[in-house]
Amino acid sequence: MKYIKDLKDGDRIYDIYLCKHKQSAVTKNGKPYESVILQDKTGTIDAKVWEPNNPGIGDYDTLDYIEVYGDVTNFQGALQVSVKRIRVCREGEFNPADYLPVSSKDIDAMYLELSGLIRSIRNPYLKQLLEVFFVQDEAFIKTFRNASAAKTVHHGFVGGLLEHTLGVTKLCDYYCTAYPVLNRDLLLTAAMCHDIGKIKEISPFPENDYTDDEEIKIVRTKRFGMKLLWVRRWWEKRQQASRAFLMDCCPNCSIVFWHIMENMNTVLRRFRL
Repeated sequence: MKYIKDLKDGDRIYDIYLCKHKQSAVTKNGKPYESVILQDKTGTIDAKVWEPNNPGIGDYDTLDYIEVYGDVTNFQGALQVSVKRIRVCREGEFNPADYLPVSSKDIDAMYLELSGLIRSIRNPYLKQLLEVFFVQDEAFIKTFRNASAAKTVHHGFVGGLLEHTLGVTKLCDYYCTAYPVLNRDLLLTAAMCHDIGKIKEISPFPENDYTDDEEIKIVRTKRFGMKLLWVRRWWEKRQQASRAFLMDCCPNCSIVFWHIMENMNTVLRRFRL
């Protein structure tokens, strides 16, 4: 298989890709065509089906795995595939892992490191809160480990949410040694919980798109106070005791510092630093 990152102008492809997106359109002359985004684990590429009614173009839809025959061209400085034939693939003809972007870091190792940080929390109530999600809730753990942190901006891959969360938490832990005024337990708890709403805000791969969940829309304001409110509501639904700390923590300077660390981790990832 030739991965998308290795394609160049003039290549001819005859491989299987994930149809990330499909949209019907018409040219300026009124001729119908289809605009498609093909994806594998190395990235995406724009594709055009200029003759959708051609017998060689099989019936396919978004999120289908399709065998594509076509030519790679350069259009306005970007690579594009001119598709000649399409066939929908059957299960067993492809390995889904080849088509989903995955963290370059070991997911098991990252989660083990995050678990160690949870064990280091001394405040019993904060520790209990973290354990409810990251230790006891198997469904949450499975979803969290495989979720992405965003569609495209940063950590937009399988394991991205875990990598981002661990990165922010480690930054906070490091600065706690330099600034004793910071409340380490509170800061690390905020770091670990700050983006857990992403498991409801963004659908799992291969779709990896924003959901229509009404409750999670408060998270999209990107105000960290709202994120903590979402955590509190989830905590209340579980009818757990000892959650009063969340009612008073927003003004704490540790939470403000956590917000700075989150933004730092995001910027570092975007520039691959």
